[in-house]
Amino acid sequence: MVIPVILYASETGNAQDTAERVARAFRSLGRKVTCQPMNLFPLSSLPHTDIVILITSTHGRGDPPPTMVPLWTALLRSSLPEDILEDVHFSLFGLGDSSYERFCYAGKMLARRMEGLGANKLVEPGWGDERSPNGIEDAFLPWLQQTLDDLHLERLSISPINGDQILAPIRQEDRVRRHDKTNGLPSKPDDWVWATLRKNERVTNKDWWQDVREIELEFDDPETTPYASGSICSLQPQSSAEDVNEFLEMMDLVSVADDPLTIESLLPEQPLPPHLPPKGSPTTLRSLLTNHLDIRCSPRKSFFEWLRRLSPDEREQERLDEFLEDPDEIHTYATRPSRSIVETLADFRHTRIPISNILEVLPPLRRRQFSIASSWEAHPGKVQLLVALVEYKTNLKIPRRGLCSQWLDNLTAGTKIPIYIGPPTLSLPPDPAAPVILVGPGTGVAPMRAFVETRVAQGAAEDTAVYFGCRSIYADYYFSTEWEQYAENGVNVQVAASRDQEEKVYVQHLIKENKEEIKSWVVDRKGWVFISGSSNAMPREVREAIAWCISEEGAGDMTPDEAKEYVEQMFEDKRGGEESW
Repeated sequence: MVIPVILYASETGNAQDTAERVARAFRSLGRKVTCQPMNLFPLSSLPHTDIVILITSTHGRGDPPPTMVPLWTALLRSSLPEDILEDVHFSLFGLGDSSYERFCYAGKMLARRMEGLGANKLVEPGWGDERSPNGIEDAFLPWLQQTLDDLHLERLSISPINGDQILAPIRQEDRVRRHDKTNGLPSKPDDWVWATLRKNERVTNKDWWQDVREIELEFDDPETTPYASGSICSLQPQSSAEDVNEFLEMMDLVSVADDPLTIESLLPEQPLPPHLPPKGSPTTLRSLLTNHLDIRCSPRKSFFEWLRRLSPDEREQERLDEFLEDPDEIHTYATRPSRSIVETLADFRHTRIPISNILEVLPPLRRRQFSIASSWEAHPGKVQLLVALVEYKTNLKIPRRGLCSQWLDNLTAGTKIPIYIGPPTLSLPPDPAAPVILVGPGTGVAPMRAFVETRVAQGAAEDTAVYFGCRSIYADYYFSTEWEQYAENGVNVQVAASRDQEEKVYVQHLIKENKEEIKSWVVDRKGWVFISGSSNAMPREVREAIAWCISEEGAGDMTPDEAKEYVEQMFEDKRGGEESW
């Protein structure tokens, strides 16, 4: 029997959760299936894969998520025959938000390329929209049913879920061996490296509402390969001991929390997912909950599906049925107040998650990615980060702190942690003579600082402009002393302190004030533009400001439409780039 392959590319975990829901639907109907990230799938196997189901989110400005990049790059090779995928049948579901300009763009590009290489659509792609009344469910459930129908599987009863329908676990700690007690440190993948924390200092004023930290890490291996400016540093945070202990107590698992164990898949066709320790590596349940599984995130629908299968209590079952039938119930209960999995389990106190199902029920503890704020030229052997700690109050008036923020706040100098240095999403022009305009409000200034350090080392200071946005020179003007020094050395440093005067001033306003230089650098000298920061209106408004500068309304001779098209083409040609979150 043909075994379908489900490949997902996930940025925040939503696409992975969706892919695993698809896999459970297949297995509940007795069909074997393999589910794994796109970047772990051997690309040479794709032309020989009869049925492939693709699940992807969209990253940044319509870009493929990092885990989709290897597959996407391979599919774009011009040397590929146009019929290389003629034996492949595929179904595709994209996740996105229709408020973004390029809604589900990565999925749409992938579907188009698959067909361009001869692949056959099983059904029309589905586009999950978070803005839809029921979120992605409005598109996901019909798409899933159509996919199953096309494969001639009997009709799936998605909701309600029978309380006694407990799916067999696909991953289980079934080989307990005698090992020395583990030390609780996360296992380090082969491509990660060890680093030592050297600095963890607050850089915003103590009376300011936001706690922003300058983090400095030093590579333990002096032979570490230098990283390029614009590179990304991944950190693996840990759950707090308090949350782990609370979970263990509620699930009646304290007595086995520190028993050594190993993990292996119960299904030959299903490899272990990458967020777990490798097969045969000794660990403990406590270590899994601390380093690999997320018990602090808000539960998704799939979590409530599991609780419905596991709950023995009639009243709990009725409440869970309400959640599964109406996504607004989940949004009101879990998402809006940022209610955690631990807090949710406290409300469903009759339900216990068996140890054999924990690895399926709990989502992976997601790695956090940060743009590196330093260059290797200026800080050899070190990585510097600029991190805003996440603290807020929900509609329940409960103070919240992000899991990674809490972990970082408690890290002390001398602590060893594993880190991963990923390739840049933004890269400086190969010719230092090309002028570069860097726009980075807030912590978005981090990669811009690294670029400035590199440009100064290249002797290109006078062809570099920085537009930095903060709220107040007094409170959150990051790297202020350095910007003053760079300005003295020829860098055009422009600071928009939005709250320091009666009328708010943002980076796009300063860009318009410098319309002659912007037009000269962007059009006449074919300069480059990079934007980094929050994915609100800022990136769009900055692009609009640049288009205004080069139009006849500003300092150029293009019509507004021509100027807008010119800027858009810059970004298509990689003379412009965005990094937003």
